[in-house]
Amino acid sequence: MATLKDVARETGLGIGTVSRALSGHPRVSPATRTLVQETADRLGYQSNALARALRQNRSNAIGLVIPDLENEFYTSGAAILQNLLAAEGYRLIVCCSGNDPVVDGELLNSLVERRVDGIAHVPCSREGSAAIRKSNPGLPVVEYARRSAAEEVDSVTGDEERGMAALVGHLAELGHTRIALISGPPGLSTTASRVAGFEAACRQFRLRRRDCPELSGPYDVAWGKTATARVLEAHPDVTAIIASSARSALGMLKELHGAGIRVPEEMSVVGFLNPEWFDVSQPALTTYDLPLKEMGDMAARLLLQRLGGGADDRAPRTVRFDGRLVVRESTGAPRSGRG
Repeated sequence: MATLKDVARETGLGIGTVSRALSGHPRVSPATRTLVQETADRLGYQSNALARALRQNRSNAIGLVIPDLENEFYTSGAAILQNLLAAEGYRLIVCCSGNDPVVDGELLNSLVERRVDGIAHVPCSREGSAAIRKSNPGLPVVEYARRSAAEEVDSVTGDEERGMAALVGHLAELGHTRIALISGPPGLSTTASRVAGFEAACRQFRLRRRDCPELSGPYDVAWGKTATARVLEAHPDVTAIIASSARSALGMLKELHGAGIRVPEEMSVVGFLNPEWFDVSQPALTTYDLPLKEMGDMAARLLLQRLGGGADDRAPRTVRFDGRLVVRESTGAPRSGRG
């Protein structure tokens, strides 16, 4: 098997230059990187990334643990993180926990074993990354989109409580007094924030709790359908439904369409976050939009600051981004003038 020295000799370059080119270092010119890679491929050279990481005490790799590969919010965030980190010479290793705390912990330990230089983590339990931070206190970790009880890590989230309150306020101003919430799994910070915003706004607009049911379940299409069917059966007076995730919003719309219920003439509907399909849905969905690019950019910058060594002693930062209410055609006055 060819060695790094063989590639260097064949290209006429120094071993250090060849090593930097193969590891994706940003200061190596594209022409040199192409020459080295083509030569390495021709000679059959294969780098041992783990051995290199052990020698250099760094791998130029960042781990990202997300809960769902079908959720546009997380896949879009992964793309943003990858682009920003690649510009600084880092590769992104993406893992999916399926919102399973056991799997989540196993993935975090696996990334530590692979000697990643840092981790961006969407926690699915209260513990979050606390265990690996305790055993690896120098490992940079940033929690993204969700927050756990791990106080010693940086975090980047959206102001979900304010966003949900804005959606309820919009519906209340249209005259709705019977609003259902299709919520997410209990125990997640996103669920807690969205439910808190919903309940606070109901109190503010004097909406009776018994008229505003809350249904909690997975952030997926199946739950959106099931929860909507339960609302239609058990709460026929409800005139507006809020689906607190894009996936459950899709299930909600499918169930309403199957039941022959017109939106917004017979039921106003609202989503949360703002995937592209919300804008082309018929009708387009009213929602609360969070600044995904800015959130991903901040998560990457917090990691890079820690990796640069200049922020090692800095207290953990909690950055929360405001979003914006986006009013579209899926909301209107209550049917038959009823609230």
